[in-house]
Amino acid sequence: MNVPVYLSILVVCCLYAFVRGGAPERLGAATLVGAIFASHFAPASGPIRFQTIEYGVLAVDAATLMAILIIVIRAQRYWPMWMAAILLDIVVTHLLMLSPKVVPWSYAVMIAAWNYPIPIILAIGT
Repeated sequence: MNVPVYLSILVVCCLYAFVRGGAPERLGAATLVGAIFASHFAPASGPIRFQTIEYGVLAVDAATLMAILIIVIRAQRYWPMWMAAILLDIVVTHLLMLSPKVVPWSYAVMIAAWNYPIPIILAIGT
């Protein structure tokens, strides 16, 4: 996927959430920014990325899901529920790689594509 486009969307939406949002929006933005940094440093599971389950990225995505679920429980907002649903889809997508019939390229695209709506949901919720 196009990394500069995604990072631009993420920066704009998170800045908007930090400036105009309440505490849940700021926590959501901080979670997304932290997840991006953690994903960058997540170790690869093999010499070629996305040939098997990316355990480092799975751990980051699962931790992000847990953080957003805490926001869902504490905040009186709808946007964290939508974000948690997408993050759950991402975590389940990782588990699909347990099937030998999944093409590694489609695994990489599915993980990346699900991330695009997340900062947009944050901005709409803000």
